[in-house]
Amino acid sequence: MNNGKRMAHTGIPLLLGNRRGHAVALILLYLLLLVEYYGFVYGNYFSLMGFDYRFSPVAFLSGLLMLAAAVAMLAAVPSDKGRLYTVGVVVAMIFCLPQIVLFQIGKAQPYGALYSLLLLFLVTTPLLWLPQARTPRLPASWLWWMLPLLALLALIPFVNAYGLSFNLHRFTLGQDIYQARAAASARGTMATGYLRGLLTNVMLPLMLVYGLCCLRRRWWLVVLALAMTLYLFFVTPQKSILFSLGLVAVCFVFRNNFAKAGLLLYGLLLLCGLAVALRLATHAVMPESIVVRRLFFIPAIVQENYFTFFEQNPVYLSHSFLSGLFDYPYQLDPSHLIGQMMYNRTTTSCNTGVTGDGFMNFGHVGALLFTATAALLVRFVDSTDYDSRYIGLVAVLMLTFLNGALFTTLLTHGGLLLIVAFFFLVPAETGRGSVVPTSSNQP
Repeated sequence: MNNGKRMAHTGIPLLLGNRRGHAVALILLYLLLLVEYYGFVYGNYFSLMGFDYRFSPVAFLSGLLMLAAAVAMLAAVPSDKGRLYTVGVVVAMIFCLPQIVLFQIGKAQPYGALYSLLLLFLVTTPLLWLPQARTPRLPASWLWWMLPLLALLALIPFVNAYGLSFNLHRFTLGQDIYQARAAASARGTMATGYLRGLLTNVMLPLMLVYGLCCLRRRWWLVVLALAMTLYLFFVTPQKSILFSLGLVAVCFVFRNNFAKAGLLLYGLLLLCGLAVALRLATHAVMPESIVVRRLFFIPAIVQENYFTFFEQNPVYLSHSFLSGLFDYPYQLDPSHLIGQMMYNRTTTSCNTGVTGDGFMNFGHVGALLFTATAALLVRFVDSTDYDSRYIGLVAVLMLTFLNGALFTTLLTHGGLLLIVAFFFLVPAETGRGSVVPTSSNQP
């Protein structure tokens, strides 16, 4: 009886953690994105966002080699480096696959695909193993009251700026959400601009996992984190706010990091498949547009446009903190320049990730340095002995690197605070510093 229960308990994690199955699922996701790019993204958005199509045998075969390289890099990760393997799967899915497809048939340059493979290599390579460090954590009893108190204080500027708004129509995720987002941006303050990233990327995800780790006694932390997240979504309707918290919750489910990787990979493959099936059955385009176009191909095409626009014309951070040393040559900031290029509207902002940001500022040298910096920060976090149930916060950091500039991510979107949290706030994997005692309360 007990053996049967034990096998039932471990069967699903073992199935999800099968690395050969991960390789097959990654290839299936690639094939789905390849078909979706031609049939849905290019077919519906080529005239609006600059998605293009070109078939070149050389590019297509080169892309297959890139895909094989990505699969090989993941396969080479040692079995005792499950956390980095999980992050590597995230990088392969959202960085590498769309860039490879865009290069193969989207008329893109190879730079995006090559830099995404470089990021994957630097995240997973054995050449950069850092020694594991046990760092001092704040007592768990402090965190139960300190974290929610700080989060509530950080929420005060939002209440002052937006009031108490609970518009359930936001969940339709229709076109009016963009007007609501523009209105929210106009009403926002400097405080709300800085605090939103700290709340949604660090403080609220931490609260959620703290509560889940001991749900019977700390359920109110989960409720508070969800309520505050919903409020921020209502007043500043960014879809990433909900997606980030969901990602953190999914990554909490299993202790086994390879099972977490499988859950993310199979889950995203299933989500894409359901979105496609829903469109075919009901002609509902929005779910497929959000899952396939927005998550995978918008960051890829935006980065490609940064490569095209700023080629031979780096701005050397003249739009930022080096404005005193270099003259910025444009009237619009970089994100609105690319927004005008893609949408023919100066009011649209298109931010790029760390690679495009590095290329915009310092050419290929900058792309290399910024990509390597993002990877090294992930490795730096992995060098701590943090509880693997908090790995969802690292996944959120990678999503922020996908869509945000390096220094913006670190300073405005909570990147630096998150790194500090892994050293002093996030509980250790075992024993010392763990919020959850080794008891039956553990999931």
